[in-house]
Order: sequence, then C-alpha cells, then structure tokens
Amino acid sequence: MSKENEFIHKDFEFEDLVKKAKRRSMIKMVFISLFISVIVLTGLYFIGDTVMKIKMEKETSLDSTWSGIMGANIEERGTIYNYSLTSATAKTKLVKIVGGVPIPWGEQEKVFTILGTSQLISNNGPSGLGYSDDERIPLYYEGERVVEFFHPQVNYKQIFDDRKLLNVIDDNKVVEMAFSFDDGYSIEEVNEVFKKQLAWYWVDTFSKDDIENDNKFNKDKNFRDDTIYGFEVYGFPYNRSAEAYSASNFISVLEKVKEDGGNYHGDAEKIINNITNQGKIKLEPENLKIIGIVVTGKPSDLKKYNDNSMIRGATLGATTDQY
Repeated sequence: MSKENEFIHKDFEFEDLVKKAKRRSMIKMVFISLFISVIVLTGLYFIGDTVMKIKMEKETSLDSTWSGIMGANIEERGTIYNYSLTSATAKTKLVKIVGGVPIPWGEQEKVFTILGTSQLISNNGPSGLGYSDDERIPLYYEGERVVEFFHPQVNYKQIFDDRKLLNVIDDNKVVEMAFSFDDGYSIEEVNEVFKKQLAWYWVDTFSKDDIENDNKFNKDKNFRDDTIYGFEVYGFPYNRSAEAYSASNFISVLEKVKEDGGNYHGDAEKIINNITNQGKIKLEPENLKIIGIVVTGKPSDLKKYNDNSMIRGATLGATTDQY
C-alpha cells in the first residue's frame, strides 16, 4: 500500500513539472512574439516615415512649381514643416508684392501621413457680401480686394472699370490693378506700354470650347457675369532683371509637369494643347498671347493708363500703405 501511494505521489510531481515547463514555454513564446512584433512595427514605422518624407518632398516641390504659374501676382515665401509621430504638415506662406511692399496672402497647408496619404487643408477662401440682384459683388481675401479679369473673346453684360477709383485713393498708398486687354498681345508689345508698372502677365490658356461655354453662360439673364478671378488664371511674373527668363520658365513648368505627372498633369497637358492649338504651333515665348496683366504702383503712377486703348476692363486688387 505504501508503494502504491509513493507511485501516485511521484506522478503528481511529474505533472507539476510539465505544467511549469509549459508555463515557461508560453511566457517565452509571448516574449518572442512581442519582441518580433516590436521589430516589425518599428520597421514598418520607419518605412512609412521614409515614404511619407519622400512623398512630401515630391508633392511640395510640385505644388510650389505649379503655384509659380497659377494665381495673379501671388508668390510663395517659404514652407515650414512640422512633424508628429505619424504625420507631418507643410505650411506655405503666400504674399502679393504691390509697389514693392509684400502683403500677406494667406497660407496653404498640407498634411501627410505615414500611410502614404496627403490632404490639402482648406483655409478660408475669398468671400463677398451682397444680394442676388446686385450688379457686382466684389470678393475679398485677407481683407483685400480680389482682382477680376475679362477674356477678350467673351461677351459680358458689363465690364468693370475701376480706374476711376484711382482718383479717390490717397497717393501715399500703393495699389494693385488688373487690366484685361481687348485682344491677345505679344510680350514685347505689352512691355513697350506697361513696363514701368508691370508685375504679372496673364496668358491666354483658354480653348474654343471654354470661350463658347463662357459666352453661353453670360447670355443667361438669370445669372451675373462669369468673370475670371485672379486665383483662377495662369501666367508669370515680370522679371526686371531677366525679362526673357520668366516666359521661358512658364513654358518649362508646363513641360515639366506634363512629363512628371502628379495632380497637375492633366491641367498642364490641356494648357499646352490650348496654347499650341493642338500642336499646330510651337510652345515658345513668341507664341504666348498676353490677354491681361497686373500692374502695381501709386495711384498717380497708374493714372497714365486711363486712356489706353488696349485696356478693355480694369479691376482693383490689394492696396496698402507705401511706407
């Protein structure tokens, strides 16, 4: 009887040893699994972080390139990057140069994540107050007027001429004004007349269908004229130190964006086709049609264009103190 009891006792000891071994094995497996998971997650994080930075560098560069030809007299003034554990934000400051004075023109903010996504964060856009039956509701942004343009081949119910406002603006101010032409002119023809106050050229990037659609819309008496706002147009700045460079850079941007793809690929291709009449003429500075400009200066500087026959319409933009 004692021997039987001794055998049963030894069996319990063995089972206890097995349980302890299993427990140690389980703890070991959990530790190894956690260790491997940490390594994998860390690796995935660094891969995602690297991909995010590459994407951010490429997209912000492309955004900056495109913004150089879009938006009337708007310039970038540096980008600030802010990083968090799983994302990064690129914030770009914009300005207008009016008579040599920089005027803040909002910011563009874009968020990138380690998942490879990016999203443009919309800032407050331009706005205006008025009634549906008002002849005109000017838009304001950052407390300043937004310039409007009129295409020479589009018929409008009314074309605005804000040059009369130059008589009531103090000459200690500097003013931005958009001139829309009655036709397309060469860069040389525009420079000959407006060179001293010239800030930016508006290039004709419209197709025949675009013009036809605008004419149809403006015939409808139930709607206000579909003018073209400054943030919608394409062109390039006037460069006093290298006049030929600006037009060539405009063309280079279009060709580069068309080749590199990205979000602007389709727009670049369409603009090139419109300028070249579907490839019938070469894409070169001599074939660019300038259908409007932005000029800046004191009111007295801009009054000299009051009787210019090239100007079909004129709209006031940003104004600020000269000093």
